[in-house]
Amino acid sequence: MSVSRSAKGGLRNVRSHGAILGAIMNSAATDAIVGALDAFRIELPTWGFANTGTRFGKYLQPAAATTISEKLSDAGHVHALTGICPTVALHAQWDLPRGLDDAAEVESLASRAGLAPGAINPNLFQDQDYKFGSFGNPDPGVRAKALDHCRECIGVARRLRSRDISLWFADGSNYPGTANIRQRKRWFQESLRAAHEALASDQRLLVEYKPFEPAFYHTDIADWGMAMLAARAAGPRAKVLVDTGHHYQSQNIEQIVAWLLDEQMLGGFHFNDRRYADDDLTLGSIDPYQAFRIFHEIRLFEWENGGRADIAYVIDQSHNLKGKIDAMIQTVGMAQVLVARAALVDLPRLMDAQRSCDLIAAETCLQDAFATDVRPILREWRQSKGLPSDPLDASRQSGYVERISRERATRQASSASSATEYA
Repeated sequence: MSVSRSAKGGLRNVRSHGAILGAIMNSAATDAIVGALDAFRIELPTWGFANTGTRFGKYLQPAAATTISEKLSDAGHVHALTGICPTVALHAQWDLPRGLDDAAEVESLASRAGLAPGAINPNLFQDQDYKFGSFGNPDPGVRAKALDHCRECIGVARRLRSRDISLWFADGSNYPGTANIRQRKRWFQESLRAAHEALASDQRLLVEYKPFEPAFYHTDIADWGMAMLAARAAGPRAKVLVDTGHHYQSQNIEQIVAWLLDEQMLGGFHFNDRRYADDDLTLGSIDPYQAFRIFHEIRLFEWENGGRADIAYVIDQSHNLKGKIDAMIQTVGMAQVLVARAALVDLPRLMDAQRSCDLIAAETCLQDAFATDVRPILREWRQSKGLPSDPLDASRQSGYVERISRERATRQASSASSATEYA
């Protein structure tokens, strides 16, 4: 049964826990949650299913995927249980090492897993040639190599009918005086413009930023303002990608989101959580209120503008200790909870409180929504879609992880993923 604002029977079913839900929300609130859940999709990353590690080592998991076929199978398992992850982000060097020659096989494997290819992520940080940068490298031959790789990835994306090419750069320097910062900025603008010219009319470049790591003195694209300037220099189909782990401590990420939305420059997210730096922890494990505030800013923008924002929601996490499939299902579920809570913010009341400078009333609009337990209606929504009410428990009951652990364990000691820690 399809659940939507117009599907009255479906909404009656979703409200079947009247004694539970009646105490916390009315019909309009239920409709708002159902509408938000119906519309929300989030992309899974192939690298989130592979063995990843830290600077000190890699901790192998028996169920970790070591091939693109296994990564897509795991992503398909998560999508089958959650119903909201129909696309998977691919990494060029780890998933498509032969470029276009691998595209047909990847497309077939994705289809077999019930998925479609999502964002294509070039690798501009792992080759030895990139020791001193890619687009910002003083060597014109290295800059040309990086640009050629981006053009190839754009071609792969076109072949796979993928819209977004997601760019993250490790470029920067570790010591004062060792790099011409302004010259590197100009080199970046030149290469980004050239990459933008290779886009098809329906493709986008997403420019990501990061304040430090692996560069520790200066990073060429260190914050959202630099990313926005770089994207605008590239061309109209370039936008900014916000990784929630790529900020200094206590930075107001939702303010960045609000500004980028207002400038029509927000293209997408890499969702994760962190305690200290780019920890790549599961979404909401440290600060769920921050992610809720981000979703609220997006919903407020859409409400004020009368349409949906064109934003790619993608997970980017490194599960070193948690089971990879469990952690991914956990993150998808948390994202749904936070999106549903954001849908409960009484926006007309909030606007009235803001206009009258009623600080307590305005703050309470957010706090009340965040404090609401939306899990009962989320379970009902899943059941109405023919999905398990508890995807994590369903995954564990299915025996999938145990089966793949037996099948893959013998390869783990000798065949680990080439990924260390994707940014």
